[in-house]
Amino acid sequence: MSESTPIRYRIVPKDPAGHVFEVSCTVASPDPYGQQFSLPAWIPGSYMIRDFAKNIVRLWASAGDQVLQIEKLDKQTWRCEPCQGPLTLTYDVYAWDLSVRSAHLDTTHGFFNGTSVFLCADGLQDAPCELEILPPEGEGYDQWRVATAMGEAGAERYGFGSYRAADYDELVDHPVEMGSFTLASFEACGVSHDIVLTGRHHADTQRLCRDLQRICEHHIGFFGEPAPMDRYVFLTMVLGEGYGGLEHRASCALMCSRDSLPRAGV
Repeated sequence: MSESTPIRYRIVPKDPAGHVFEVSCTVASPDPYGQQFSLPAWIPGSYMIRDFAKNIVRLWASAGDQVLQIEKLDKQTWRCEPCQGPLTLTYDVYAWDLSVRSAHLDTTHGFFNGTSVFLCADGLQDAPCELEILPPEGEGYDQWRVATAMGEAGAERYGFGSYRAADYDELVDHPVEMGSFTLASFEACGVSHDIVLTGRHHADTQRLCRDLQRICEHHIGFFGEPAPMDRYVFLTMVLGEGYGGLEHRASCALMCSRDSLPRAGV
């Protein structure tokens, strides 16, 4: 089965204090025998079987005014009863894993990998995807922005709004950070590189740009120009203590201690 109409996803930090994202997936032409959805037990770049589906705490489905029955087939797979499209599946994801692999949400920031939050419409993996990222409601979130290497589809760069991916594999290979963060940029071999630092820090961002520019230029030259992307983003969570990293097609998700970052004059 294939579909040229985009699969439409929507994600909103529904309850930052409670660590809950609300996600929806809309399929224009669902499987007439009952559309099946599944969440991966893997994430690109991390070679272990995971159990991301355990964090889906509630889900429901509808087609127009019709409320649909949902059958859970196994720990990570659900099937909706047959219906006429469009079909919308909506669900809550508990996000309290402060790592580069999963999803985390609180009142200071939000972070997610697609494999933790985006159910795949089985049989439609090759369909284009559109993603709408919405800000949390309430006071205190006016300064939040969005950082991702995913292509914009109406959203301004680093803004909430609509993004796009060529298919499901690309959708889940672009992690997303949201919140108030420091942004620094440099160019290497004609490719824009952005550094995103979330969390308290005293980093010398100019030195970070100089050092990373040399490293990136060396590796792009080593593997051969042109680089395989037109933009790259370093998504970095700065902690009191901790480390980690996961590579993606046009970005990486990183964790580091604030004392590991270079400081001016040191």
